[in-house]
Amino acid sequence: MSLSTTDWLTLVLLLITGFYAWATFKILRANEAVVAAMKEQTEAQLRPYVVVSVAPRIGTTLLLLEVQNTGRSPAIGLRLTMDKDFFPHAERREHENIAKLPAFTETIDSLAPGTRLQFILGVGGTIFAPGVDETLCPKYFCVHATYRFAGGTYSEDNKIDFRPMLHSAAIHDPIAEEIKRLRESLEKVLKK
Repeated sequence: MSLSTTDWLTLVLLLITGFYAWATFKILRANEAVVAAMKEQTEAQLRPYVVVSVAPRIGTTLLLLEVQNTGRSPAIGLRLTMDKDFFPHAERREHENIAKLPAFTETIDSLAPGTRLQFILGVGGTIFAPGVDETLCPKYFCVHATYRFAGGTYSEDNKIDFRPMLHSAAIHDPIAEEIKRLRESLEKVLKK
């Protein structure tokens, strides 16, 4: 049985159609991957990011625990928890235990972008004093944050470690120092 020209052309057409179907399938898969990557990238740009860190107050050795939404959207249903108790200034006052404050025991309905919550931890000299009770003032602890955005739930652990701050200098703002000098000069002039 010999194949006619029409049969050969049909076979070639079948092979070409199969190749196009395979190529179209590959393009479809590549496009799906691109769309998924774009969706992840857009979400990463728009989502909230709750960051917990220790920040010194400018010009002092006072240390603050700072909770901030550095993202572009509100963190919905934010739940913060601390794995250890922390008593400011290493003094046991149950009503001042940071781990038991409402921000760490109750749900925050919404933390807007750029919002900062600051909690006084104490002066560096007290926190790092020899013999300070680690149950009152731990040098290392974790703050767990759970929140929602656009149907997704985010859960992050923020490890707080004071140890690298030992023997560091207080941060000074030259503009603030200049304004302070200007204020002092004005006070002298006004007194005369």
